[in-house]
Amino acid sequence: MPPTATGGDLFLLVIADVHYVGQADYTPPVTSRRYHLGRELVRRAVDLARGRTNLDAVLIMGDLVDNGNAPGADRDFAAIRDEVGRLGLPMLWVHGNHDVPAETEAGIVGGGPSVVSIRGYRLVTFWDRYDEGDRAVRCEDDFARLKRISAEALGAPIVALQHNPIYPRIESGYPYMLTNSDDVIAAYSAANVVLSISGHYHPGRPATKRGGVVYVTSPALCESPFPFLVVRVHGREVEVREHCLAFGSDEGPVDDCHCHTEFAYCGEDVAAGSVVARARDVGLRRVCLTEHSGQLYLRAEDYWRYAFITEPDSWLRARATGAARMAAYRGTVTALRSPSVRVGLEVECDGLGRLTLADEDREGWDILLGAVHTVPELLFASPDPRTVEREFMRITESLVSGGIGVLAHPFRLFDRGKMRVPTELYGPVAELLAAHNVAAEINFHTHRPDPAFFGRCLERGVRLSLGSDAHALREVGHLRPHLDLLASIGATGDPASDPQPRSSASSSARA
Repeated sequence: MPPTATGGDLFLLVIADVHYVGQADYTPPVTSRRYHLGRELVRRAVDLARGRTNLDAVLIMGDLVDNGNAPGADRDFAAIRDEVGRLGLPMLWVHGNHDVPAETEAGIVGGGPSVVSIRGYRLVTFWDRYDEGDRAVRCEDDFARLKRISAEALGAPIVALQHNPIYPRIESGYPYMLTNSDDVIAAYSAANVVLSISGHYHPGRPATKRGGVVYVTSPALCESPFPFLVVRVHGREVEVREHCLAFGSDEGPVDDCHCHTEFAYCGEDVAAGSVVARARDVGLRRVCLTEHSGQLYLRAEDYWRYAFITEPDSWLRARATGAARMAAYRGTVTALRSPSVRVGLEVECDGLGRLTLADEDREGWDILLGAVHTVPELLFASPDPRTVEREFMRITESLVSGGIGVLAHPFRLFDRGKMRVPTELYGPVAELLAAHNVAAEINFHTHRPDPAFFGRCLERGVRLSLGSDAHALREVGHLRPHLDLLASIGATGDPASDPQPRSSASSSARA
């Protein structure tokens, strides 16, 4: 009987051994595991993989929590399920020795061992049984189940998923392997299994082929550098790529030059101290704390109605009356300054074209970002696109000539506003940046920047700055897309170093 045709490439996100401890009433014992980061690490892995690959399914390879018997572990398990569920993709789960009881897990994920058909492949999960010593065995019922699935698949290739490694053998006093793994190997070869994926063994094992089956053991997400896998299957061909959420010393220095704090009205769970800690977690050389100056001067309701544009002196009046939070912000971030922590501001232009930064507040910063978040024309019900473009250029020129070191998220205004991006302005903006020695920021926050603009910048000798624009801890150091963009335009050297503010320029406003 001829094999069933597959629907081309199958892309799988593989996450193993999260060992999450969030709400569970439990103190974990192994210090190398970042238990409390589990939910965030899953979110980061999902976001990074989704940005790089058109995924077909997400595979959770067991040990989602660290102690499934602890009170509250079921809530931790459900929290991870919800993070993965945001993708809206098929999710396949295997049961690990640390997980909640199998019947509890089945209730949370909507069923036990399963078989799912995707693009002509059969993805089959096995929930192997454990004894009190963590020894796992594949039951006879599961061997019979695989035979039935193989017969019904009519030659379609099968991907087998389980927690414990099958091959190659791991020599250890701890029982990593299935006790009857040799029987499983024989069954997989007979059943047209093309790929076997496991977890459990935290270092992981690269793809190894035996008996026509590719065996992969995914490394653990819970330990730095927080690895996960993206697997591509094409017929019987298998490609496995490991991605890491943390940057290694072999990758060169990486800086995140745009992170927000608890002073941001638009922040989620960010705080200056926790941003610095997360920067260390993900292996950044340097992080820059850069808060919106307009939000430090104005109350939230006034900032969000763009009072600094419609009432240009409003931010100055707020500072004069003591309503501003600039001093509090400065005190908080200055206490954290170090060779690996830089402090600064993200400034805009008010309705008169002045930087939203008073002379009295200008000194003492390591970095100044300038941003065009809106223009006066966009405050009207039916803005004229050509007027928006002219105002964008006018404000951009005011920013770069006003003493900033970095132009934040250039052209994001158009992308977020669902307007045509005026690519004809790429050259003029790059010329402005070059003339004033201002860096261009690569920024993927709610935006997909165009490599063509940054290519123009490189042609003119403009420095490039990497900024996550983090408004949540999970976004700090989320710079892999930025590095991908740099590679796509052939950038070399160290473009991620933080550009300095040009203190020689005078402020355009005084309180």
